[in-house]
Amino acid sequence: MDDFGDPDGMTRSEIRILGVPMGIGGGKPGTAMGPWKIREKALVERLCRTLGDFTIEDAGDVVAEQDENLSRLERTACWCDSLKARTREFSSKNIVPLVIGGDHTLAAGSLAGVASTHHRRGEGVPGVLWIDAHVDMNTHETSPSGNPHGMSAAALLGLEVDHLSEIVGRDGRIDSNRIAFLGARDIDPGEQKHIDELGLTVFSSEVMHRDGIEKTVTDALKTVSPNGEPFMVSFDVDVIDPEFAPGVDTAVPGGLDPSQIIETMELVGRHGRVVAIDAVELNPETDVEERTSELMITSLVTLLQATTADASDHD
Repeated sequence: MDDFGDPDGMTRSEIRILGVPMGIGGGKPGTAMGPWKIREKALVERLCRTLGDFTIEDAGDVVAEQDENLSRLERTACWCDSLKARTREFSSKNIVPLVIGGDHTLAAGSLAGVASTHHRRGEGVPGVLWIDAHVDMNTHETSPSGNPHGMSAAALLGLEVDHLSEIVGRDGRIDSNRIAFLGARDIDPGEQKHIDELGLTVFSSEVMHRDGIEKTVTDALKTVSPNGEPFMVSFDVDVIDPEFAPGVDTAVPGGLDPSQIIETMELVGRHGRVVAIDAVELNPETDVEERTSELMITSLVTLLQATTADASDHD
């Protein structure tokens, strides 16, 4: 066995939680408080009660030194660089990283770290299910806001994003044929151009409402993991309608209701072989009665319970 473990013996028996208190990538810095709020609501304890014999540990926060003389993209790239190293370390030991944000810029580090492990093993890179009201496919040239949290998917797919692309690197890139966006409903013109050029698979929240959760999620997974291959989940809580989840950075109406996000997570988990999870964009400062933080935790518990329940079928 090399230092990247035995892929044939890959299990999901170990999960490590990493907090990323980074809020500078979005429009509202309150997302930096997301990891604190999720811990305050006892995520680890609730997962342990639900997942039985699985080893779940809190590995603390990923912290990057912040030089105020650097641009926002440079500063978020520093966070992502540190995070990439941590998720690569865990995935090389067949440990599933559960990354709690913080803003969605962090995916350029978290998913790239896991992808790089599979690259170095000579395996296919895991697919990605991007559950989000946004597709995050802007570059610094197309973004109307300049917010880095709208650029992470673009960097992961090999588009040129100042500083983030360098962190992702060739080893951290994901395959445009193995990513599906689920719940998108706020796509900028530049993002749509990138979607069309790369031929990306996007299922809007409108499609999910019209065709039903089961059909839409099943269709998305046919792109992400058509034959049960390992895949990663990047979950932005703003995919849920702000009526039910007001505590986000960028709220967009027309999203999923609580029963729809739970059904989504059950279907995704039962598909199996989830090897990395992001949960991002919770903003406790804009939340109401902790509705959003509770929905984020319930969604994660549902996903992991469904995933681990079927672990023996996919190992």
